[in-house]
Amino acid sequence: MRTTRIADTSGPSKGRRLPVSALGALLLLALAGLLLLAACGGDDDEESTATPSGTQAAVATQTPSGTPAAEETESPAAEATETAESTPEPSAGELDPCALVTKEEAEAIVGESLDDPLVTITELLASCLYSTPDFESVNVDVLIYDSEDNAEGGFELALDINDYPEIEGIGDRAYDSRPIGDITVLKGKYELSVDVSVGDGEVDFETAKDVAAKAVDRLP
Repeated sequence: MRTTRIADTSGPSKGRRLPVSALGALLLLALAGLLLLAACGGDDDEESTATPSGTQAAVATQTPSGTPAAEETESPAAEATETAESTPEPSAGELDPCALVTKEEAEAIVGESLDDPLVTITELLASCLYSTPDFESVNVDVLIYDSEDNAEGGFELALDINDYPEIEGIGDRAYDSRPIGDITVLKGKYELSVDVSVGDGEVDFETAKDVAAKAVDRLP
């Protein structure tokens, strides 16, 4: 009976105890887990540290290189604008056509008082017309070319097409432009045309020659 009790009592007590080798294995597993967590935490710290530094390096590289490039692009454009403003293209607006033949001079030709002239100014042409209610008139037109060579070419073309007779002693060159007008004079890049309509054709033509001789000397 006692032997049986001893056997019954010792059996369960052996089942509750853990062998030393098992305890050692558990400790090793716990240490391995701690080491694994420490390693993962280190990788996270390195990744979080690498990300801002990488971003900062990209910004630092982009900002200095981008700014001078923009300045180098804008500077030539600004210089080109200043050059264009300092050298404007010539136009008919640079001269007053009514200053070539004044109102007093026109009144002396027609023999009566005149109202204010009709002035027409476009990009290439400036015109001043003095007229009376009876359609007597003194008209001056100035055609402005880009260069003296172009003005010479236009003058020659009109001579070739219309076979106008040339007139000596006025401007660089001149021709009799009747019946379209009276006289056309070339001076530099300007082509001046004068037409007088008062009554007699030949008298008007001679008057127009005198007016043109004075007007061409008043060109710029």
